[in-house]
Amino acid sequence: MDLNAYIRLLRFHWVAILLVALAGAAVGAVVAQTQSPVYEARAQMLVTVAAPGEDSSQAYQGALLAQQRATSYTTLLTSQSVLRQLSEQLGLPYSVEHMKSHITATNPADTAVIDVTVKDRSAGQARQIAQALGPAFSKVVTSVENPGQAGGGRTPVISVRTLNPVQLMEHPVSPHKGFDVMLGLTTGLVLGLAWAVVREVTDTRIRDLHDLRHGTDVDVLGVLPHGRRRGDTDFRSGLPASTAEAQAYRWLALTTELSARSPGPRALVVTSAAREDGVTAVAVGLAIALAEGGTRTVLVDAQGRSARAADLLGLTSPWDLTDVVNARVPVDEALTAWRADMPLRVLARSGAEKGRDPAPLRQAEVGELCRRLMERADVVLLVAPPVLNRSDATVMSRAVGQAMLVAEARTTRLPDLDQSLQRLRSVGVTVLGAVLNGERGRRGVPYVPPVPPAPHADGHDVRHQNRGRSHTAAWSAGTNGVPRAEPDRGRR
Repeated sequence: MDLNAYIRLLRFHWVAILLVALAGAAVGAVVAQTQSPVYEARAQMLVTVAAPGEDSSQAYQGALLAQQRATSYTTLLTSQSVLRQLSEQLGLPYSVEHMKSHITATNPADTAVIDVTVKDRSAGQARQIAQALGPAFSKVVTSVENPGQAGGGRTPVISVRTLNPVQLMEHPVSPHKGFDVMLGLTTGLVLGLAWAVVREVTDTRIRDLHDLRHGTDVDVLGVLPHGRRRGDTDFRSGLPASTAEAQAYRWLALTTELSARSPGPRALVVTSAAREDGVTAVAVGLAIALAEGGTRTVLVDAQGRSARAADLLGLTSPWDLTDVVNARVPVDEALTAWRADMPLRVLARSGAEKGRDPAPLRQAEVGELCRRLMERADVVLLVAPPVLNRSDATVMSRAVGQAMLVAEARTTRLPDLDQSLQRLRSVGVTVLGAVLNGERGRRGVPYVPPVPPAPHADGHDVRHQNRGRSHTAAWSAGTNGVPRAEPDRGRR
């Protein structure tokens, strides 16, 4: 992972990392609060060797012997014989093993000094043990090193005495509340980062433009910023009040027109992979943006029970696509004008339709309807159900010849989008590109895709390599006379 990968990791998972780190700090604080305080008392002992005479060599040998004995006495001081004698003397309710775990003896290098540390949950008990340990150990040393010693002869006299009064630490040495909290915070931070890395590796959702561009080979036509919840979007008064969102729709309209690279009426299916993913809102916003520029636009909502285009635009109509296809109503009567000052007409039923989804559409009927609609408009947008959920999206896309996929940020998964692309391309549909809906963080500056090159005069394909993806510009007669783009053979 490079630096950008870590930045993205923190960007998408910083809340979880922070929560886990704070939880670790809270656990550390609880552990520190529930632990009993431990006090520490310190004592210092000195090993001495009394040699007869004033000979310097004998004094030097006595000093070396004292250093050697001090090293051995650090182990002897916590032996069972010493601790048992100390426990009986003080009447302590501790076992020898318990006392051994709470008494530490060390010998600084090249010295005859023994540093003793006693820890106990009672400050008075710790001081009492440290004070009694010196005399008790001194008796043991005298009985071991000088049995029957009367002070005469040339045998050195070895003894241990306490140097300074026992020192009791003012504050408990444990628990270290600050240390425990920092340890819990650090542990929580590490666990949070580990969870974020695992989540980053296993998460297949499309979260931003980077995932869409690098996870698929499809062109990105536009990015709509995260604003209001898509279910609450209201287009009755026009494009959203948010300037960034409105500009994003206008750029998408411009990009959609440029992607055609051919004059004359055209039709386009707007669909998604496996969920609705805001397809209706994107199609409605795109239709309004096209109409704002003077393009005669017809919006057809063919999502059956999920149709919401008329409600988003504030229109009332009892007719939908199936009514026109089955000749229950003429096309002109089924089309509803949105506003008098906008060249936008809508073919969509208002209100939620109860019951089962309508019968599957047939390609010939969709193609004929598109031909009739393109006699009345420059652009026909057909809102189709998800590709992987129903066959209508594939049938409509094949009849029209080209489609646009909508991906919802943090919802649509890359495998679903790739499978949708393969399904559409396998039947000869040209996928003009994808629209990322609801990306967080893109507010002030709209996404502007690279402008493709102009087509040749002879109408042949013009390809421009951009990050490993190709752009197709040719148009030919599609099924039932509907203009359509040639399939991009450079794509998978």
